[in-house]
Amino acid sequence: MPNKRSLHIEAAPQLCIYCGACVGICPLNCIYLDETRITFDEKVCTRCEICVRACPVGAIEIG
Repeated sequence: MPNKRSLHIEAAPQLCIYCGACVGICPLNCIYLDETRITFDEKVCTRCEICVRACPVGAIEIG
């Protein structure tokens, strides 16, 4: 089983509605949002999956 930190995290642009739910709930403040994209600081992110559960449209994937 791979180390969680080695897994890639991303938001599917076709699904993301840029609501900011993930930004507001991230305990490490490693999610950044602007009008056209969402990015993750993968060096800081622990892949706790809180943002995955908070996303109302299921746009965030870890894998």
